[in-house]
Amino acid sequence: MNEIQLSDLSLGRHIAQGSQGRIIELADHPGTVVKLYRTRELGLVDGRALAELVRIRGLVESEGLLVDHFAAWPHTVVLDGLRTAGFLMQRVHEPFLAGFGPTTALAELGLLVDTGDVQQPGVYERVLLMRALAAVMDALHRQGLVLGDLSPRNIAWSVSPVPRVMLLDCDGIRPAGEDGVLPPADTRGWEDPSNAGRPPTADSDRFKLALAIARVLTGDRNAAPGLRPDLSFAGDAGILVGPLTRLMDQAAGPPGLRPTASQWATVLDVRSPWAGTAAPMPPPMRPPMPPPLPPAMRSRGSSPSGEILRPFRRPR
Repeated sequence: MNEIQLSDLSLGRHIAQGSQGRIIELADHPGTVVKLYRTRELGLVDGRALAELVRIRGLVESEGLLVDHFAAWPHTVVLDGLRTAGFLMQRVHEPFLAGFGPTTALAELGLLVDTGDVQQPGVYERVLLMRALAAVMDALHRQGLVLGDLSPRNIAWSVSPVPRVMLLDCDGIRPAGEDGVLPPADTRGWEDPSNAGRPPTADSDRFKLALAIARVLTGDRNAAPGLRPDLSFAGDAGILVGPLTRLMDQAAGPPGLRPTASQWATVLDVRSPWAGTAAPMPPPMRPPMPPPLPPAMRSRGSSPSGEILRPFRRPR
């Protein structure tokens, strides 16, 4: 398993701070950051669950893309003595950044709902961004994983060179039915009311995906499947109104009957811009691979046998 002692890291500047911990750049490896859990969280961290995420990293892919193309996935466990202190992951760079005057920050999903000074993508690009999110969720579900806390703060987006997403806070991902690195958390306003107080499931993921699609496509932060969001797009985009409305009505139904991520991805998979006013989109292409990690931090990749574990399960 990939692991490294905290004392062996050369910590640089603080990049971000959240409720669970701090994100710090490595001074000697600027393409890598460390997430260090807060003191109050350390007693709750499940080191085995984090080690499992690191172990399966080389097995996770979406539409032929390796995990680093769509998720800031843990690749090395950071230990403080015998205690799990955090993990290393790739630093999210351009093009998943947005300009805020003289500064830049991650282009989080919330920017697509709470409009501000950031240039907003059009309807066509928003549809394909949600299609990309649905495709990534579908890939996780097919591999026996659940996303958990889908929220406007833990997904970054870009429309260059094509609309795509990057998952953040990936230590919240867990094998279905298994314990996670930390107790499950839900962002306020993004909960599945039928799953309140319980561990995340693929079905609760599906409800949150419908929330994200409703809010990003309408620009309404309070849109939800049960409230019949206004999906009356103008012009040729109107071809999506019927299919999206039917899926949204289905998503408002009881658990077990909600649309799968694959169903959303299929409906949102439009091939050319509408109305002829937008330039044709370039064909899908793989973004450049991130720089290789130093030897001490390199991922194990797949097991010697090449076994693909579906679903992923930790030995008890």
